[in-house]
Amino acid sequence: GRLSAAVLAAPMVFFETTPSGRILHRLTFDTEMIDNTVLQNLQQWTNTILPVISTMIFVSVESPIFLAWIFVLTTIYLLVYRWSVSGTRDIQRLNQVSRSPIFSHFSETLNGLSTIRAYGAGPRFESASTKLISDNTRAAYSQYLVSAWVSLSLELMAATIVFAAALLPVISVSRGDPTNVALAGIAVTYTLELSGFLKHATRMTLEVQKSFAGIERIMEYIDHAPKESLAGELPLSAKVWPSDGRIVVHKLSVRYRPELPFALNDVSCVIPPAAKIGIVGRTGSGKSTFLA
Repeated sequence: GRLSAAVLAAPMVFFETTPSGRILHRLTFDTEMIDNTVLQNLQQWTNTILPVISTMIFVSVESPIFLAWIFVLTTIYLLVYRWSVSGTRDIQRLNQVSRSPIFSHFSETLNGLSTIRAYGAGPRFESASTKLISDNTRAAYSQYLVSAWVSLSLELMAATIVFAAALLPVISVSRGDPTNVALAGIAVTYTLELSGFLKHATRMTLEVQKSFAGIERIMEYIDHAPKESLAGELPLSAKVWPSDGRIVVHKLSVRYRPELPFALNDVSCVIPPAAKIGIVGRTGSGKSTFLA
């Protein structure tokens, strides 16, 4: 609701300078991500992170010396997460940003298909569409590579956890320390399943981060989209209502945006009542702007 209100309240210059595909992407794909994907990712993240924590606690209770290795693994994991999450989040932004021009270009091509065929510009538009798709594919492929690198790192970490969980009870038995063989076997069994949980938990953590990129894009429109002023002047009373249609223009200067040059510059004229006026000028001289 707030997104629709922000878009509908935007001035016309916002729609002139913003591609329609970008606006539709926020109203469709990003909104669907907030309604469904974010909640699903949070649920799966909770379901996968709890087994990882419980397994770490169980192994630490069975072999207290394992706490030292957990500290080292946590440090390595935080470093891997720090390196991967920023790249994954930025690549997700690139993926979403590069997807909008595809739809914009395709809709514009369909609207001007007769003109494109008449001037034989089909290959040029086909090449532009291929380039836009390639840019989006490049971002998606980079996202896959980052995910594969994270999975490989987590496989190595999970293998070291299984190695430590199996080695520490053997060392305790060889030293003559009291060791519960049943608990040691359960700990090794849990750590064998830890690899899948750890990979899925990390992947869901990254997915949650990527899901919030859509929320960030929507909040950008809600908080920072320009808003048209809705406050108008009060209607004139009958006593001060003009009795004729005399129009006086004095040094009128108009431009469509602050960074653009003036379309009309210091125009002055007087149009008497009931007069028929014609505006003559070359293309781009400001005739339509003056009427508007």
